Amino acid sequence: MKNRKLYAAAVITISLLVRLSVAFSAVNRRADSFTNNSLVTEEALYGEVVDSIQTQGFAVREESLISPNYTGVLNYRVANGARVSKGGVIADIFQSESDAAAQNMADRIEREIQSLSALSRPLDAYVSASAALGEQIYEELGSVVLDVQRGDFSSVANTKEALLLSLSRKQVLSGQESHEDYAQRVKELRAEKESLTTDQATNSIKAPVSGCFVTFADGLEKTVSIDEVKKLTPEKLEKLFALEGRDLPEQYIGKICEDFKWYMACLFDEDSMGKFDGVEDVTLDIPYASTATIPARVVAKNRDVDTGKTAVVFECTYMDADLAAVRNENVQVNVRTYSGVLVNEKALRFLDIEYEEKDKDGNTVTKVKENVKGVYVVYGGRLEFVQVFSEKDVNGYAVCKLELSEDEQENLVTDHTIRMYDQVVVGGVDLYDGKIVR
Repeated sequence: MKNRKLYAAAVITISLLVRLSVAFSAVNRRADSFTNNSLVTEEALYGEVVDSIQTQGFAVREESLISPNYTGVLNYRVANGARVSKGGVIADIFQSESDAAAQNMADRIEREIQSLSALSRPLDAYVSASAALGEQIYEELGSVVLDVQRGDFSSVANTKEALLLSLSRKQVLSGQESHEDYAQRVKELRAEKESLTTDQATNSIKAPVSGCFVTFADGLEKTVSIDEVKKLTPEKLEKLFALEGRDLPEQYIGKICEDFKWYMACLFDEDSMGKFDGVEDVTLDIPYASTATIPARVVAKNRDVDTGKTAVVFECTYMDADLAAVRNENVQVNVRTYSGVLVNEKALRFLDIEYEEKDKDGNTVTKVKENVKGVYVVYGGRLEFVQVFSEKDVNGYAVCKLELSEDEQENLVTDHTIRMYDQVVVGGVDLYDGKIVR
């Protein structure tokens, strides 16, 4: 009985020791894991960052509203965003919608005839261009996709027709169709066009000036004169931001932006204006109105000494249908682009570093450089502090140089500066040069 009790006690004791051993090992593993995992690193990679400012802008253009008096059905002859010449026909007036529809059909058939006429000729007429045909198809397909993404469906019709023509040429070159097939198709289309009953337009509307024609107008076309745009003050600009669209003439059909040069006036506070020092050329993004990145030039800076705000006027020369409709929009001004090794700002440290140099007598002396900007990197299982030279801190990242100038080389007090693909420590505790890490 006594032996059985001793045996039971021994079993319980051994079981407890095993459990304690397992628990102790788990604690050690957790401790090791904490020690290793508490060190957070990021790989140093080369990249670009844009120093940009979000603001509000008011677009000013030389615009002529078109509001003719007419009776009948309006039928546009030019696409939205198309370039028109003074005196060129913008739209035709028909007596009824059926007449306008018949004319649209006849115009569409004529465009198809013109496209297919090239395919109805013998192959030698365009076989020399076969090498570039595949690339052309991909470019036109990309244009169709881009127009759809922009919502520019008026342009889709034109790019679609060009794409279909290229695909048809591909069919002929591959032998799947012949030029005789297209000659027959052209003959059928001409017969179809002749069968349409189309009455002539009763009137036409012509462009009063040359420029970019758009069907959209907001009634604010003459709010600011082009001659006065460079004199806009912050006070006047804030009043412009508060404006809403005004009533338009009942029969307006659109407007013409007379010059492809136009202006975007934006408002900035004192902190933001510091980014414009020495800057003349920028780019603008208007995300809710256009996918285009617009080159622009600073042509005026008008500061209000009482408020500290500044009205900055940008001159732009790029224009399309979307931009011609922009008025009062959120604008992102991209001031500068910086390139280099991007390092998370959380990784930056400022340390006092001892270094050695020769004095004028050739003796080695030890000196201390205070507040050296640098980061810890993992090399061979150890931490090493390396000095960095950053041109700019943008969006939470320091843009660090790989190639140092002579002056920077002279001021380098660590063995080297940061390198591509370094494992940079962005989080951890008890960091010091030479610390062993696993």
